[in-house]
Amino acid sequence: MQVWQAGLTAMAVAVSLGSLAALLRRRPRSDADVLFAVVSASMALSLMAPWLGGAPGWLLWAVAIGGSATCNGYWLVSRSLFRGEGGVRSVHVSVAAGVAVLIAAYRGSGLSGAETGAPLLLALGDLLGLASSILLGLTFLEALRGWSPRWPAAERRMRLAFLALFATTVLSTTLLGTLAQAWPAVAGLRSAVVAVAATAMIVFTHAAFRHRRRLPLPPSKARPAAAAPPEPGSDEARLAEALRYQLEMRQVFREPELKVADLARRLGTTEQRLSRLIGQALGERNFNQLINRHRVAHACRLLAEPGEAQSILGISAECGFASLGPFNRAFKAAMGCTPRDYRVACRDAMAKADPGAATR
Repeated sequence: MQVWQAGLTAMAVAVSLGSLAALLRRRPRSDADVLFAVVSASMALSLMAPWLGGAPGWLLWAVAIGGSATCNGYWLVSRSLFRGEGGVRSVHVSVAAGVAVLIAAYRGSGLSGAETGAPLLLALGDLLGLASSILLGLTFLEALRGWSPRWPAAERRMRLAFLALFATTVLSTTLLGTLAQAWPAVAGLRSAVVAVAATAMIVFTHAAFRHRRRLPLPPSKARPAAAAPPEPGSDEARLAEALRYQLEMRQVFREPELKVADLARRLGTTEQRLSRLIGQALGERNFNQLINRHRVAHACRLLAEPGEAQSILGISAECGFASLGPFNRAFKAAMGCTPRDYRVACRDAMAKADPGAATR
């Protein structure tokens, strides 16, 4: 590796480690921060691998395993960026973990001295190439999901920049990787391009999440799809309708001490049956998620109101939170930013659209 190539790789490693340190210092940390931290650490290990030719076997294995959450991990990061809360679920983490196992196994085979042309190694390489290609394609499509010309210009610019940068990095590194098989001299150039691409993607992703904190995803989220919607006229359908009445008309979620048992008594049913309805028919994870979703949606309406002068603490109590801490945590988990930042973003957006609206 030439000096300039080593310098670019060292720069990429430093940026990756700096990203990891910045994400670990962030308080409070969201799920997206944790995922991005894992990708940053994995990227640093993957970039350092060519420097460890004479290292002990255990260290090479550790780097092979630790460096296996790059493209698969970044797919999860992109889901967090473009889908917000709920964009990454256990099934997505399982898929990414499965690809990580393939990466570690493929690299480990090389460390174990397996022949390059061994059928098992070739099959593993083909399977890994297919899985990685699918995840890279899905990552690209995340930025196009639900595209609308009605989005704010800043949101559209951010997504277009993501598409351009991601496509450029993937195509350039893939093309050079293919050419390096025919012309080994290209391999050195590819390592430099990989380092530049990794640096660019990490820096851009930090900027994209900073944009997301300033301009959160729209608060109106579709109700989760029900696994088995109750049939019209059935007892379950009537119970679901009564529950919606309590939540949407009577706004029982604004009661700070509301428990599933309290709501079950008001609906004339058992706690177990109500919990089953919430999880199976309404598609919510649990009672607390259902209540917090309504509380956060109500808070978004109040925070976006230009004439609303109530403090964040007052809005917290208005929405049913017993104290400010749980309100901030629930709001940030759902919207990707604090209530105060959300209010500022809404008023800034309104001021740009109608300079006189924010003061009316």
